[in-house]
Amino acid sequence: MRASSHGHAAATITAGTWKGRKLRYPAGGDIRPTMRRTKESLFSSLGGSVAGCVFADLYAGAGAVGIEALSRGARHAHFVEVARGALRALRENLAACGADPASYTVHEGRVAAVVQDGSIADAGIVFADPPYTTDASTDLLATLDPRSLPALEILVVEHRVKLPLAPAGHLRVDRERRFGDTVLTYLVPVSAA
Repeated sequence: MRASSHGHAAATITAGTWKGRKLRYPAGGDIRPTMRRTKESLFSSLGGSVAGCVFADLYAGAGAVGIEALSRGARHAHFVEVARGALRALRENLAACGADPASYTVHEGRVAAVVQDGSIADAGIVFADPPYTTDASTDLLATLDPRSLPALEILVVEHRVKLPLAPAGHLRVDRERRFGDTVLTYLVPVSAA
């Protein structure tokens, strides 16, 4: 999650156990939180599948999406982030919410390395918000090898309209939702087609 003009409207948990709780973001404007409307649409579309699931928040930033998943009843959340300021804010947000340490894992490192080492192999729902300034979304899809994510049911990638996704052969686009210059693309494993 990198800087953009999106403001900090998404810094509030929208539903569940921690509804209304404000989340802290690191100073310096390097984090681009998922807009509230986009986040609400994401969780509305996922519906009851979040409760009891294992959720992975890739490029987690301060953790707003993964913490929202926990608030809405996810059994476990994996957070993957590499930036120190974001990791500090993420840990502070989890502590401020009173999240049970057994309900989440914070992975410090690059997404490709964490996925490939099998650390998030139990994730059924994966959300990825790669930096908007790069074409990381295309590289990301090649990284998400089904052998590394055997439990994957759905992958949702937030990206710019200008950088459409080119799914790898093991994933297919299920649907897309657009919010201004932002798109949520929902992908499912080809074997689930």
